[in-house]
Amino acid sequence: MEITPLKFEGNEVRSAESKVSVFDALSALGVKNPRHVWKRLGKDNPELVQLATRIQVGRGQPTPFLDRPGLMQALMAVQSRYLNKQGREILTAFRTWLAQLGDRYLAGDITLADEIIEAQTDPEATRWVIRRAHHKHSSIILNSALARHGASKRGYSYVHDTLNVAVTGMTARQLQAMRGKPTTKDNFDEQELAVHAMMQYATVNTLDQHASLGDQDCVRDVQMVARDFNPLLNKYFGGRTYPADGLLPIPV
Repeated sequence: MEITPLKFEGNEVRSAESKVSVFDALSALGVKNPRHVWKRLGKDNPELVQLATRIQVGRGQPTPFLDRPGLMQALMAVQSRYLNKQGREILTAFRTWLAQLGDRYLAGDITLADEIIEAQTDPEATRWVIRRAHHKHSSIILNSALARHGASKRGYSYVHDTLNVAVTGMTARQLQAMRGKPTTKDNFDEQELAVHAMMQYATVNTLDQHASLGDQDCVRDVQMVARDFNPLLNKYFGGRTYPADGLLPIPV
């Protein structure tokens, strides 16, 4: 395994497979005995040990390596008394930044999205973020329409999962389980987001045109949209399974 040097707070740390040596990172913060501190961290936070990858670097015992999220978690758990003055200043600044970031996220600060987009260098990732924002807008409009047309919570779930199945062949729970992300639409690729958003707009228009009221009407209309789109989905996005012509077999 190739070990490459990186810079962390002006100090050289070893990196392997996008992970950083825990001992080197702790040393960079002024920890005199990083192995002892890591042992203490592992005792108080056993999940950190599970996250770490032990890699043989030279002689002696293997060295724990953590990815970025794991390293951030470890740094949050380090007690200040183990650090030198510079390390305490660095860690205090890091914790303050993280707390501010959390506050902005919980407050729904839209400028966070702008900063994420600005930081992107991958054009595909940028397109996905833009498509996801457009899709979120269509979801808000659909939810508003469902409320306006008297859908219950059960009706909401059925409408959304009918559209999920039409586009991906899977319900929300199946998508989360199969593709691994807890937020359903984060499991969609760019094309799926675009098609799903269009179907949401079509559902809104159908609800309004029919002056639908209640779950039965909403279910009828979303099934109509799914049936209308199904031939196009099969033609242009072939190779996917759309159970029951894109309809859920039973109510959610």
